[in-house]
Amino acid sequence: MKGPEDDAGLTGKVAIVSGGGAVGDGIGNGRAAAILLARAGTRVLVADLDIKLAERTAEMIKAEGGHAAAHAGDMTKEAECKRLVDSAVDRWGRLDFLDNNVGIGSRGSVVDEKPEEYRRVMQINVETMFLLSKHAIPAMIKTAKGGAIVNISSISALRPRGLTTYSTSRPP
Repeated sequence: MKGPEDDAGLTGKVAIVSGGGAVGDGIGNGRAAAILLARAGTRVLVADLDIKLAERTAEMIKAEGGHAAAHAGDMTKEAECKRLVDSAVDRWGRLDFLDNNVGIGSRGSVVDEKPEEYRRVMQINVETMFLLSKHAIPAMIKTAKGGAIVNISSISALRPRGLTTYSTSRPP
C-alpha cells in the first residue's frame, strides 16, 4: 500500500499514451510508460492503431489496480488525434500529460532509402507528435491549467548505424 511519502503528485491526473500497445505481454516504451504512469496514480488512455494491443496494456494496468482505457486510432489523421484527446477529456474531465510513442523503424541508409519510405517514417514518427500536441495543448490548458508532453527519441539518433531515416525522426 502506498503512503503519502510515495505520492509522486500524479494521483488523479490523466495521461494519453500514444503507441501504448505492444505485442503479447512484451514491454515497449509506450506500454512501459502507461504502466508506470498508472502505478503513480494517473488515469491512462492507451492509444494504438491496433485496439487489441491497447486493450492488453489497459488490462495489465487494471490487473494492478490502476485506471486505464484503450483507444484505437490512426494518429497520422488529424481528426483521429482530436478524437483521442476529446475521448480522454470526456472520460475523465481533464488532460495533464501526453506521451508521444507512436513510431516505426526503418533500416535504410540515406543512399538506399526510398523517398516513399522516408516520407512514411517521418509522417508516423514526427507528424503524429505535431498533430497530437496540436490538440492536447489546448485541452491541457483548458482542463488542467497546463500539462506536460513527452516526445520519445532514440539513441539511434546519436549512433545511427545506417538507420538514417529512423535516426532523423527520433532526435535526442
